[in-house]
Formats: sequence, C-alpha cells, structure tokens
Amino acid sequence: MKKRTLKLSALLLFVLASFMAFIGSGLAQQGDKPAEQVRKNIQALKGLPDSQVIPVMQFMSTSLGVNCAFCHVNTGGKWEFEKDDKPEKITARKMIQMQFEINKGNKDIFGATGAVTCFTCHRGQAKPQVMPMLPASLPAGGAPGEAKAAESLPTVDQVLDKYVQGMGGRAAIEKLKSRVMKGSQVTADGTAIPVETYQAAPDKVVSILTTPRQGVMMSGYNGHVGWVKNQRGQHELSGAQLADMKRGADFYSDLKFKEMFPGLEVVDREKVGDRDTYVLASQVSPTRIEKLYFDTQTGLLLRAVSITQTLLAPIPEQTDFEDYRDVDGIKLPFTIRQSVVDPRNGWTRKYTEIKQNVPVDDTKFNPPPAPAATPAPSPK
Repeated sequence: MKKRTLKLSALLLFVLASFMAFIGSGLAQQGDKPAEQVRKNIQALKGLPDSQVIPVMQFMSTSLGVNCAFCHVNTGGKWEFEKDDKPEKITARKMIQMQFEINKGNKDIFGATGAVTCFTCHRGQAKPQVMPMLPASLPAGGAPGEAKAAESLPTVDQVLDKYVQGMGGRAAIEKLKSRVMKGSQVTADGTAIPVETYQAAPDKVVSILTTPRQGVMMSGYNGHVGWVKNQRGQHELSGAQLADMKRGADFYSDLKFKEMFPGLEVVDREKVGDRDTYVLASQVSPTRIEKLYFDTQTGLLLRAVSITQTLLAPIPEQTDFEDYRDVDGIKLPFTIRQSVVDPRNGWTRKYTEIKQNVPVDDTKFNPPPAPAATPAPSPK
C-alpha cells in the first residue's frame, strides 16, 4: 500500500508530495514492519504496519476527543507508551477487540472492510452518547423513507474534459514550461511559514519552507533524484516517497487523470460548501480509495479525499482548493487546505504570487551539496 498519493494537478500534486516528504511519515509504506517488531508491548494492534501506528492513534484520540495522555503515561515530559499503568489503556484494548469481533461477525452487513469504528459510537466524546438529543428533527429532505429522485450523472470523460476547459484548455496548459509560486503555509497554531515552489517541465520541482524554529526545509525532484533536506539532515527518497515525488513533479498531470486513476468512475453528486460537485472515485489499491470533487458549473477541482483502510479504521485525509485565479490564461487555486484526523497537523497554504513561464535555473532542482566535513584538530 502506498503512502499519501493524491494524484492531482502538477501544482496540487507537488504541494502534497513535498509536504509528506518533509514530515517523513504517513500511512503504510512498502516493506513496512509490523508494529510489534518495532515497538514495545503491542497487543491489540499486532500486524498493523508500523507507519500506521501514529495515524491510527490520532484517529482514536480525535474520535474520543482526548489527547495521548488519556491512555498513555507521561513522566516528567517523557512518554512511556509501553506502560499499562492507566485503566483507560486496558479499556481501549477491550474496545478494539470488541470492534474487531463486531466487524468480523457482520461482514454480510458491513462489507469486507467493516463499518464500525471508534468514531461510530464516540463522535468526539470520551463516553459515547446512547440516546438521541431532544427535541429531535427530521433530516433534510422530508420524512423518513422519502426517496431521493435518481439523477443521471455525466461520464468520466465529460467531467475531466470540463476540468481541463475550466483550467484554460489543453492548448494553454501545454504552452506552459515553468511556474514559480510564493506565499505562506499557515499551521494549525496560526504560525505563517514563508514558502516558495519552483516547477519546470516536464518533471522538475522544488519547494522551500523557511521555518522559525527548524530552519530551512527543502524537498525536490530533478528528473532523476528525489530528495529532502530538513532539521534531521539530508537524504534521497526511495520507494513510495520517491514515487509520490515523481508524480508530483509531472508538470502536465492535469491532462493525465485517467492514466493515474485506475477504474475511475463518477459515483455521486455532493455539496462542497455551497457548490454542487460531481464525485469521481478510484480504488487505487485493495485498501485505498481516492475521491475527487469537481464543481458542476466551473469544472474546477474543489476537494480531494483519500481514504486508507487500516486494521482498525479507515483513515481519511482531505484537501480543499479555493480562491482560483487566472494566471496567464490558466486557473489555479491560491489557497490549499490540508485536513487530517489530528487537527494539529492540518495546514493552509496561501499563495500571494504565481508566475508562469519564467526562467528557472536547472541547478535549483538538484540536492544541495553536502556540507564540507570539519577537519580534525591538529595534534599539539
């Protein structure tokens, strides 16, 4: 199963691919070891790929509206996750086992992946609510059981053709050879981090974030090598991370959606804010679904949702694209919002300047040269 792989336009793809390379974590990667081989005292979640441990823990904490300290021991600022001192942790194991048994015994109702999760009952509360709140109200649309009129949906080609036209058309997209974007990435706590992104056709890209605490963070792909440089050092990407970065570097990916999404289908019509959208879905792997939401009027992409089925629950990620503006005949979003199950890891990227077909030095996409080694002191 691949890591976070929202296969969108060249701009949108790289925003996501570079962000994931920066944080160096995510959902299961190829060659991932089971959590019990990496961490101590794993009992209820044996077999869970280790890279899924943190996303699954975040899903649980958000579902219950609690933080890590609800179940885990922190002594003097040091986490001791392997300890079983808190009764809440023992209860959590029992709840996980109960969920497994419910889903396993009711596959004919829920389907192979199951439908009951922590959130099913808790809905953001440590103690689940067992009764409806009064006074109750009817759902929008009328009385219970009232059927919704069937609506004919467009074909995949019709939706994607309208998207390309909404952006500015195939000819206008193919005329582009480079792009420079500048703005800021706002974290969940309100901190604004300056960001610059450079792209060149057919497959070169680099992004630079200047953080107040961790210094300059960079990631890029020069057509051959994907790389990351951050406070933990500098290294080349491989495996799923490299595959994500290569997809993000494809300058003309807007014209290749059907190649990137196997079995793409138009599955529904839904609201995104006050806008009607057509929803396209692709089962990109046995455990991963990608959904794209295109404005029915403008054709533009308003939202992407990626859902990965883990041992415990489906883990969603959502990206919203807003404030589309015309830049040299091409419509691009100047605001991109990333939402994950842990709200502390969400962010909003706002561009203040986007320029097309500007000169970009090819060397900018190469990994920075390694710092020279400090010579050993001369013996006295």
